[in-house]
Amino acid sequence: MRKLCIVIGMLWLCVTSCGDSYESSIPSVTFNFSCSLSQSPYYKITTPGQFLKIEKNVNGLPVGYAGLIIGQSVFSEGNTYVAYDAACPVEASRNVSVEVREDGLGTAECPKCHTQYNLSSGGFPTGEGTEYLKHYKVTVSGTSLQVRN
Repeated sequence: MRKLCIVIGMLWLCVTSCGDSYESSIPSVTFNFSCSLSQSPYYKITTPGQFLKIEKNVNGLPVGYAGLIIGQSVFSEGNTYVAYDAACPVEASRNVSVEVREDGLGTAECPKCHTQYNLSSGGFPTGEGTEYLKHYKVTVSGTSLQVRN
């Protein structure tokens, strides 16, 4: 009987303590960004390992919380695009955004806290930061790419 109570108690703890909710330090904002991958400067990101930082859409409206980073992982086979908010999760400010390095590996760095983010591996942080960059959903149809939240 005692073992049964322990097993039931352990199962109850597992069920009630595990959750799927992840709360980013970057606030959610509503935006819609679209571009043609056949036009400059966006054709650059059709090559795996290349990323581009965008701050405004064609109408001059801000995208994301502190800009948008779009591109393909170096591990991509040329058809999987990713998008991140450019805001550094350590600073969590519209005024502090990570800068994309032109290294062909997909690296970005915060100019303030110097945390580096691996854009090819899901925005994984190295340095002071422990939180990944905020992800956004990407849809591609032909040469049209759309990112929205």
